[in-house]
Amino acid sequence: MRIAHIANMYGPKSGGLRTTVDALASQYEILGHQVLTVVPGKKYLAVRHGNWTQITVPGVVVPFSGGYRMIVRRSLVRNELIRFKPDVLELSDRTTLLKIARWARDRGIQTSFFAHERLDGVINAFAPNLPWQSKLIKYWNSKTLNSVDCVVATTDFAAHEFRELLVNDSNSDNRLIKVPLGVDLLRFKSVAATATPEEDYGQSQYVLACTRLSKEKDPEFLLDIAREMKSANLDCRLVLAGDGPLRAGLESQAATEQLPIEFLGFVSDKAKLANLMAHASCFLAVGPIETFGLAALESLACGTYVLCRDSSAISEVISPTCGSALARDAKLWSREITSVLEMNPAQVSSQARLRAEEFSWDKCASNMLKIHARAA
Repeated sequence: MRIAHIANMYGPKSGGLRTTVDALASQYEILGHQVLTVVPGKKYLAVRHGNWTQITVPGVVVPFSGGYRMIVRRSLVRNELIRFKPDVLELSDRTTLLKIARWARDRGIQTSFFAHERLDGVINAFAPNLPWQSKLIKYWNSKTLNSVDCVVATTDFAAHEFRELLVNDSNSDNRLIKVPLGVDLLRFKSVAATATPEEDYGQSQYVLACTRLSKEKDPEFLLDIAREMKSANLDCRLVLAGDGPLRAGLESQAATEQLPIEFLGFVSDKAKLANLMAHASCFLAVGPIETFGLAALESLACGTYVLCRDSSAISEVISPTCGSALARDAKLWSREITSVLEMNPAQVSSQARLRAEEFSWDKCASNMLKIHARAA
């Protein structure tokens, strides 16, 4: 099968969307399929990985995004698709590339849209007082739904805003399909399987957060948690891996208040990141609108307990034996961290790893191929 995947907001260094696009393409290629991915970057670039060709086309930087780019010249993408002649098209964008989905459908190419974000959550984060907000969200979700053959949602949370549009659709089971994402179980392993701790991170207790420091992720809440940790005299610090437009302000505020928080910036070395996750006492996922939470799942694979917001989809990924979903209350999070520090580490690690093993990229790819088989 010839499978194409086009995307915007493909992180220049990392990010859940980038991980998903690359992991699926790799799995498809391993299974013998011809794969094309088209993503935005600074300039045109073509890289081959066996039967997987990755094309980067010039894209414009999205303001205040920390370097994320968007393709505005759709003709560049169409030309690549015309040359590749895909049987199916996967789409990870609902903005400038949505018209390409309709273009592909008109040519008999099956199209699937990945719901990587909740539109209502993004708008509430950046424009909470936007006039006619509910009507705009319903209009754009309807437009997205009607531009593709099916919407792929990674969780029930991600599916919600589309499910309410399909209440009276007799074909809803084929138009909205749940496909959980996966985790690299060989890279992300428990303490027993990892190397010695990076630097001194394994020599003293710390909790870890790994997130983009931008508004929709609510990183300010991490400072609230650090304040409560300091107030409670916890023998533990918060290590924050990640970068973004809010980093400078957060770092300055933390230094002024002498909060027990350490900013690592972006950690490019995946082995080091996995090691940090494995040696953390617990992982903090404070984002309120996560539609899956790959970093949280990676932490579970490393045997680490996860605390997440009860408003996000991560509550569907964790289980009661390896995680807790909490309201936005810093005192509550500090108390829960204290409880986690008192748990049996070996038991927590075992339960977290078992939960993570329920998710894999080969299972995710297999589920996607079942959807694509309808086009064969």
